[in-house]
Amino acid sequence: MGVKKRKNIADYIDTTPGTDKATYALMGTGFKTLDENPSAQTKSKKYICDTSATKSVSSYDDTFPYELDQIREQPAIDFICKIGEKRLVGEDAETTYIRVDLDKPVSTGSSNMEYEARMFKVAVEVAAFANDDGEMTGSGNLLGIGNPTSGKFNVSTKTFTAEV
Repeated sequence: MGVKKRKNIADYIDTTPGTDKATYALMGTGFKTLDENPSAQTKSKKYICDTSATKSVSSYDDTFPYELDQIREQPAIDFICKIGEKRLVGEDAETTYIRVDLDKPVSTGSSNMEYEARMFKVAVEVAAFANDDGEMTGSGNLLGIGNPTSGKFNVSTKTFTAEV
């Protein structure tokens, strides 16, 4: 038993949104951080017969903050930077993002390349382009749109299959 390692999570972003076939690029080299903040939203009610409130989770406000070095040869980084440079808005700044659990294979076997995954529709927020001792960086958030879809992701073919 041990703490899950960050290297057991692979992140992919579709760099060709709006086309017939998604082109998923690995968000790896160049990304200094890429976190997941589900940000559970709660509601609270106090009934007349109780002295304490009753609370429940009512929704989630997904945010995935990132920091990156501008290694523009990396397709995921180039895609994100272009959104900020071109000041894209609305659907032009939206894509799909997949979070893959590499420690959760769908089936066993040495040739297995499919893992449990979640797909999120996101708006790409580019908050800053900064100078880090002469090297350019970037930061922002992937902002969740609607509900995620559970499924599996093949890391070899870079295809997502939703659960039925």
